[in-house]
Amino acid sequence: MKRVVITGVGIVSPLACEKDAFWQKILRGETGVGDLTKLDPSRFKGITKAAEVDLEKEYKNREVINHFQPYGKAVTYAAAAVDMGLKDAGLEISQKNNYGIILGTTNGNQDIVERIADEWNLDMDHEDLNQAAIQTLRYFRPVELSAGIARYFNLKGTNMVIPTACAAGNYAIGTAYSMIQEGRSSVIIAGGADPFTRSCYTVFYRLGAMAKDHCKPFDQNRTGMIVGEGAAVLVLEELEHALTRGARIYGEITGYGLACDAYDPTAPDPEGSGATLSMTNALTSGNIDAKNITYVSAHGTGTKANDAHEVKAMNNVFGDDISNLYVNGIKSMLGHCMGAASALEAVTAVLSLYHQQIPRNTNTEKIDESFNTHFQIQPPLEYRVEHVLSNSFAFGGNICSVIFSTYDTSTSQQ
Repeated sequence: MKRVVITGVGIVSPLACEKDAFWQKILRGETGVGDLTKLDPSRFKGITKAAEVDLEKEYKNREVINHFQPYGKAVTYAAAAVDMGLKDAGLEISQKNNYGIILGTTNGNQDIVERIADEWNLDMDHEDLNQAAIQTLRYFRPVELSAGIARYFNLKGTNMVIPTACAAGNYAIGTAYSMIQEGRSSVIIAGGADPFTRSCYTVFYRLGAMAKDHCKPFDQNRTGMIVGEGAAVLVLEELEHALTRGARIYGEITGYGLACDAYDPTAPDPEGSGATLSMTNALTSGNIDAKNITYVSAHGTGTKANDAHEVKAMNNVFGDDISNLYVNGIKSMLGHCMGAASALEAVTAVLSLYHQQIPRNTNTEKIDESFNTHFQIQPPLEYRVEHVLSNSFAFGGNICSVIFSTYDTSTSQQ
């Protein structure tokens, strides 16, 4: 099987939309969470925090922004991330190529539907209304998340959207990894994107899943999540292809596991069955002993049920060794960016490998006593990072774990 390395990253986040600025803010524990501005906060009875993106302030390529203006925000965010990722990888795209793009999402282009509801004059002439509908619905199609970007960047290979909710970014990365392993493509850009939408914010509000102030993953006093938005991609490349062009290598993917709770449409299995299987599958596929995992990049939403089920699963997988394990959850700084969440966490894991630094937890002060276990939540920043296990969980019980590893040059010719 071919080895798969990471040669570029692209980020659109509530914290920053540039790689170095993003990483430094992550290390400092800064937050992208602020007051809700994209919806009327008076409707939500004290739940008025959000992690919003200001792309035009953070990202300067007006050509990309202008081209994708008719599209949904998810497509625009993803296009900006792809643009930055390709430049970061120093990848030139020829007219003939087999380069692919696979993106995950939760809401897709739902913001276009909301834009229609808010802005259309339904009393306009019937023919004019039909023409407006045809033009708008062209951009509504979920496939435009990958297809529109493929057309713009001339990506001729695999073109795919994976809608497995909040685990979709990891699903996209794992699928791309498998395809490159099998020799079906030499380069695939993979990640996730989601816009801020009224429907998403309202659903989590009605579920009672959102915190009033801070997201506190695994904390004794955690009260919920914060809704966010954004996009992130990894440029994944077959090793020999990357070496031939002299690419900088951030790290490599060494394991990938999927599972499903098959339990409930929204609630996780309290026993952590799917998460346990997913992590075990990832370790098995990479032939990696659980003891060699440096830290777990947790799904860590800060909700009571989700954090408890993730800890239960980590206990199942790591046993007594969990006390030596570092666990972090960057949703405390970024909010829960839905389909982009695990892609942003993947970028963070890759930068952690490259810089040999582990992000600390923000807002988490004391691990929930009901877990009856202990793991490290404030690791030293400077630490030997070898393997990072990144977890992502989603509604419907969709679960995916990916292992990112330090690039081993001693075996680069295998």
